Amino acid sequence: MMKRDMDLVRDLLMLIENNSDNGELLIPEDWNREKVAYHLKILDQAGYVINNTKWADNKPMWLLASLTWDGHEFLDSIKNDNVWLKTKDGVKKKGLEMGSIPFDVLKEYASVQIKSILGL
Repeated sequence: MMKRDMDLVRDLLMLIENNSDNGELLIPEDWNREKVAYHLKILDQAGYVINNTKWADNKPMWLLASLTWDGHEFLDSIKNDNVWLKTKDGVKKKGLEMGSIPFDVLKEYASVQIKSILGL
């Protein structure tokens, strides 16, 4: 079983946002395609992307995805580097790993960071 990699999730969401809706995701050469395909699948299950990855010879050959409304909302909460770093640091200071906390808690924590920056 593969663990969630929240940095990869963030990177993927930003890559998808910057990609054309129907085009293949051009992922960096150093990214593991199987890991990317897995994260696209679970992001689809969570309702954050519409995943249309195509497989050949048991390998993800064409990685295609688009963001849903919820995907855009979540990305907006973590896109800012300062917010993301504060979120990661806060989780780490509590002795937790990013991929081991519930997704809803991570979203809420990122929202708290944005509210703090905005003075809300």
